[in-house]
Amino acid sequence: MIAIIPARYASTRLSGKLLRTIAGKPMILHTLDRVRRSKTVARVIVATDNERIREVVAAYGGEAVMTSTEHQSGSDRLAEVAKGLAEDSVIVNVQGDEPLIAAATIDAAVTALLDDPAAQMATTCEPIRSVNTELLDPNVVKVVVSDAGYAVYFSRSPIPFPREAALRWGGDLSGALKGEPDLLRLFKKHTGLYVYRREFLLEYADLPRTALEQTEMLEQLRALEYGAKIRVVEVNESSIGVDTERDLERVRIQLEQMPFTFGEGTEADAAETANVYIETVRSSFRGIYPDEYLDSLEPERRTREALERFSRADYRLFTARTADGLLIGFADRGRRMFEQVEAETQIYSIYVLPDYQGFGAGRQLFEMCLANAGTLCLETPVNSPFRRFYERLGGRDSGRGSHIFGDDVRETIIYSWDTEAK
Repeated sequence: MIAIIPARYASTRLSGKLLRTIAGKPMILHTLDRVRRSKTVARVIVATDNERIREVVAAYGGEAVMTSTEHQSGSDRLAEVAKGLAEDSVIVNVQGDEPLIAAATIDAAVTALLDDPAAQMATTCEPIRSVNTELLDPNVVKVVVSDAGYAVYFSRSPIPFPREAALRWGGDLSGALKGEPDLLRLFKKHTGLYVYRREFLLEYADLPRTALEQTEMLEQLRALEYGAKIRVVEVNESSIGVDTERDLERVRIQLEQMPFTFGEGTEADAAETANVYIETVRSSFRGIYPDEYLDSLEPERRTREALERFSRADYRLFTARTADGLLIGFADRGRRMFEQVEAETQIYSIYVLPDYQGFGAGRQLFEMCLANAGTLCLETPVNSPFRRFYERLGGRDSGRGSHIFGDDVRETIIYSWDTEAK
């Protein structure tokens, strides 16, 4: 298998991004390192139109070739290199702006194509975990997959559209997703990775661009319009395609500030945990908790409440900090506070600042709460955006409860775990 990384210097949204430095080296080299870890790839070629990129890759010990500056798409650049490769080659196309792509994702796509003689291409998708930073972001491409495992359509819009659910919420998709968080399971994020049979790639690159391709600015739609079968395999490893400064910052957080440092908290952390709580709850629970409650949150009051918990012998606080000491998340636990389940210990809070979610801090904080806890439970709103997170951790639906905000009552769900099951 031969992997080709198209590496165009110019970018309409983030020019020169492949040479932007992350953790001490250019982005393109992070992508190169990730592809080299693949078990199915024997050779990696960076195909670029920029001499600086070629020099950076060559100095790093990688193979780089210069290609035309006139190509309008990554597949065109790929095809130029593929013409010089052996017949019947299988070619992996990894975008240069995928510095977090996992080797397991590459191997899964290669295997999917090799196992399906009817498919001309293969690609991957991931679960969508965030409404705002993924589902509603037009820079994040969504894919609909048929029951047979082939791509039906790709779009920058949220697809498929849950019409009946949206109607229940006045036609508002955002409202429906807040009210019925399980709807998020309908959506899949497309990963910037393709595997081609060489002969199909050469034919595909010669096809005229289509109206849909130009409308969505997604070249894979050309393949669909001309009848290609694209096998889609779902993977668990998450990636971030870097299209904006915000994407770049998220990647830097993961590669530069990870791993986070975790520890047991003290009274001295109370004020910081209060700020994390308020920022996270206001960001994640708007439309779920009453606005009056969210707007009334005060750091001083929350700090006092946090300090009061330390007076209990059963109380424990766990914290997550960046390398420079910033508190970005916390979790705390103590004796169970409700009667619906017979757990020994309850997690009262587990919050990670929005900008740091998705990098593993929440999972580690949960594991710290679980250690030596015996049976464990947690209560969250039934329409909480974090339900899928708790379910991925093995949480069992163990009952219902309620949160009371003055005259307003919100239904909750109770999850439970035990050390043996975990």
